[in-house]
Parts: sequence; C-alpha cells; structure tokens
Amino acid sequence: MEKREKAVISGEMKAILKNVSRTLYLSLKILPEPVKTSMGMGYLLCRFMDTVADSPAVSAAEKLEILALMRGLHKPEQAAALERKAALLAPAAQTRGERELLLKLGKVLALYGRFGEQDKKLFPGLLDAVASGMEMDVRSFPGGEPAAFKTTQDLERYCSLIGGAPGIFWARLYREAIRRSTRAGDNFPSEKDAEMIGSALQITNVLKDMAADLRIGRCYLPQSDLDQSNLTPADLLQPRNMPRLWEITARWIAWAVDRLDQSEAFLLAIPKTELALRAAVIWPVYWAMDTLEQVAHSNLLDPAARPRIKRSRVYSTIASTPPLLLSNTAFARGYRFRRETLIISINRGRF
Repeated sequence: MEKREKAVISGEMKAILKNVSRTLYLSLKILPEPVKTSMGMGYLLCRFMDTVADSPAVSAAEKLEILALMRGLHKPEQAAALERKAALLAPAAQTRGERELLLKLGKVLALYGRFGEQDKKLFPGLLDAVASGMEMDVRSFPGGEPAAFKTTQDLERYCSLIGGAPGIFWARLYREAIRRSTRAGDNFPSEKDAEMIGSALQITNVLKDMAADLRIGRCYLPQSDLDQSNLTPADLLQPRNMPRLWEITARWIAWAVDRLDQSEAFLLAIPKTELALRAAVIWPVYWAMDTLEQVAHSNLLDPAARPRIKRSRVYSTIASTPPLLLSNTAFARGYRFRRETLIISINRGRF
C-alpha cells in the first residue's frame, strides 16, 4: 500500500473505531504505522464477529456460517459474501457504531485485501481463535433462559480465545515494530505474557457486562462455580442474589489480577525508545485494574449498576503517562498501588 493511501484509510478506520471502542481508539491513536493499521484491522474484524454473535436478529446457523466465512477471508468470494451479509444485518444493529461497521465492512475488507502477504501472516491465527470463541458463545447459549458454561476450564478457554489470542497478535506486532528500530533480539515481548494479559482483559469484560449478558441468555460464570453457592443461572437475574455470588466473583477478579501481574515483565521488554508502544500497554492495564476496582464495589447482577470507569479517570491516566514511559519503576509503582487497593477491596468484601 502507498503511504498516502494508508493514511486516508486509517482516518476512516479510526472514525469507526471511535464509535465502537473509546479506550481502544485512544490506544490505537498513538501507535506508529504499520502497527496502527494492523491493530485497527484486527480489532475491526474481531468486532464484526462479536457484533454478529451478539445479534438477536441472526439465527445460530447463520452466525456459524459467518464465522466460518471469516476463517477464509483470504478468498475473494468469501470476503464478498461477508460484505453482502453485513449489509443485510446493518438495519438490526444495536448501536450506531455497530451499524456503521456493518455498512462499511466492504471498505474494511478492501483494505485487508491490499495488505501484503507479510502483513497478513498474523491474521489467520487471530481470526481462527476468535471465531472459535464466538462459536462457544453460539453453541453454549441458545437464548431464552440463561445457560452457563459447564466448568472453569470452559471459561478459561473462552478468555484465552477471545482475549488471549488478540494478546498474542499484539505481541507479534510489537515484536516486528521493535525489530525495525533496534538490533536487540533476545528480549522481545513474551507471547505467553501477552496471552495472559489478554485473558485478564477479557474476564474483566465478562464481569462488568454480567447483568446485560444474563438478559440475553449468557452466563459465563461456570455452573461448577454456581453449584458451590447453590445458584442457577436464572437466579442471577435477581440483583438481590449478589451476596451469594460474591465469593465466586472475588475468585475471578483474583484470576484476572494474577494474569495482569505479567504486565511488568511485558513492559520491561519494550525499549524505552518505543514510547507509543509502551503507552499502549500501560493504558489498558491501568484501565482494567480501575475497572476491576469498580467491579469489586458493584452489584454485577443489577443492569443499572454496570461498572464503568469515568471518562475523567481515562483522561487523567493519559495525562499522567509521560513519567511512566521512561521508568519501569514508575509504572510498577502505579500498578502495585492499584493491585493493593483492589486486593483490600476483595478481602473486605462488598456484600
């Protein structure tokens, strides 16, 4: 792709991204090319699959068909079929951002088609893993009364597919960017660390969106956990049952923290000359920790009490970033403060 053409297309992609993910848009905005375009493309393709999987207007069979088509995105006929299907689904989109993504999927796919083979090589693994996670959604949750994953292994696998695989994609893009700017070759960001961080970001989403997901028939918390508190997925439709769910929630918050702990090592592997790459690690990790703190103080079963960090907190994190970019110690200090605060909240118990 010509540099000039890429800049124009990136502007259009950013407009879509801004409407479907505020925090991701802010993180992407600072990244250098070609990382920015590849990350943006990866997110938009995954978000398209998520939009389809979440749509009540699409049958389970059609959802599975679209996910299968995504695995063959390198074939022009499959890309064309996806564009047609997306246009038909657009009127039923649940948000303006999702409608725009569906209507402009053809432009997104056209950009993907102009990626060179080297740029495309990371996408098949990402798309296959995320499609597999979405298929778990479709097959596990038929709609109607809430159904639950069966075991903790199911939820851990789901987080690995939906969050961990994008984390690996992220680490590989960073590795390529670092290789272009430095000869150091032994201390690139760890894919395992990135997978764990990505899984933690996904369980954070699962916890904060619990009330809304339950009302479309999805209980990501496994039945094996619920059995320990004599709960059924249907019981979780009643906000008054949050005290009985607290210990389960606390365990999954701790699971997320254990994985976010890898962020210190991940950031350490990114040279201090790569300021944008470092910021795009710091922000989502800090925002996840802040969200988990909100989770620890919220009734997750009440649709009106969805945990969410304030816009002012998002921008204050950005404003406080400069010292963190050149100091791993400063990042660790901020992370550990959040960690200690969150652990205190868990130990005290909210309910």
